Amino acid sequence: MVSDYKFSTVCGVIGMLIGFAAFLFNYHMIDTSLPGYELLVAPAMLLLSFFSEETYFTPKMILFLLGQFCGYFLLAYILRKLIKKT
Repeated sequence: MVSDYKFSTVCGVIGMLIGFAAFLFNYHMIDTSLPGYELLVAPAMLLLSFFSEETYFTPKMILFLLGQFCGYFLLAYILRKLIKKT
């Protein structure tokens, strides 16, 4: 049995990969938009909402990925704890 932290960390990394892939798709596909983009990257957008649009790209991308990791990590950890209690 995998611990809650390890499972949540794996989910957080997967969330980062999902967010990065969604970002790349929206960045390179100018004509079309990824359906559900706002839902997939909601944790990252929440974190970025606290910062200015004038922030340089590299720190903004780091914050984007950090927000994705934290959001997916917390979601997986909370769901795992709730499932164990029921």
